[in-house]
Amino acid sequence: MANTNFERALSAWSGSAHTADNMALTVFSGTVVEAFQTASVFYDRSSTFISTKQLNGAISAQWPRMGDDPIASYHTPGVELNVLSGSAVSRIKSDQVVITCDEILANAIDVPFRELALLHYEVLGPYATKLGRNIARILDRKIAILAMKGSVAPSVANIHQGGMNVNRTGSNVLTTAFPTSPAGAYNFRTNLNSLAQTFDERSVPAEGRFLFITPYIKSVLRFEANFDGSALTSVPTMASTYNRDLSNQPNDVNDRIVGRLEGFNVIVTNNLPSTDLSAPSAGTEDAAVANVAKYQGVFTGASTNKRPVAVALCSADTGSPGIGMVQAMGMTSHISPDERRNTQFLKAQIMCGLDVICPWSCGSISFSAS
Repeated sequence: MANTNFERALSAWSGSAHTADNMALTVFSGTVVEAFQTASVFYDRSSTFISTKQLNGAISAQWPRMGDDPIASYHTPGVELNVLSGSAVSRIKSDQVVITCDEILANAIDVPFRELALLHYEVLGPYATKLGRNIARILDRKIAILAMKGSVAPSVANIHQGGMNVNRTGSNVLTTAFPTSPAGAYNFRTNLNSLAQTFDERSVPAEGRFLFITPYIKSVLRFEANFDGSALTSVPTMASTYNRDLSNQPNDVNDRIVGRLEGFNVIVTNNLPSTDLSAPSAGTEDAAVANVAKYQGVFTGASTNKRPVAVALCSADTGSPGIGMVQAMGMTSHISPDERRNTQFLKAQIMCGLDVICPWSCGSISFSAS
């Protein structure tokens, strides 16, 4: 049978050839999609474990810290009480933490009126969400950095014992320190048990303890052998966090739920530091995160630079939150037409500052080469 000629009704003729289907109409699917973005878990819960001060006509705020309790002694009748000489004239030592506001952190874009006139789907609302979400993520990363730095803060004589860090040495490779195997789950669980024990020994209230872990560590915990507390052949015996006979806590292996471990409420985050943030390149999100020294550091695991896989913070209800925040201007958003530039102007911004106020309420699990 002979071939049949047919008409290219949807193909424009260029004079020498047809371009297939270039006259076909493209219709709007009705859906605008975007890649998932890292959620903020620290900043969104700032009222839970951060002490916040709203500034009014000031640039900084003070958090006084009282030191150790005075020591009692037996009294001899006739001897005057509380007679001290020399430099020990104060029985209760005190110091302070002063947190100063950073500069305004702003995120802004312009959308031309021309684009808005031709667009057939909404963009201003989603764009505004993106601006604010990025600022929240930057603040989230700052808080995670401060939590880590607070956990390794040294003690101050007669004031506090410093932060609490459990560090696994021997390798700067994550999969070596915490492999995806029963051994890796055992490594993390034993480190977390040590951290919880230190919290207990320092009389940190059991209520309101939060643990922020990476998605990788959540995956490692999936490898607890048999999930029923049976003995392991490759690592010492350890009761599984998924064992319903031992706990009624919300942990479920099939639903990938890890809700509570060793007395900590568990939250998964992608915002723990893992890179060199000592001198980030200008124009990057890292530069906005590590804009001043208190947010900077090296978190690669190389040499003695500790890389966290989990950080812990205590609830503000304990009276000693690990992180403090001052706000001169809260998170605000603005949308307005700019007639001189023929654009719609969108802006989100905040003016705040963060720092560690109670290192004894900060903890972490990390690894490093040495």
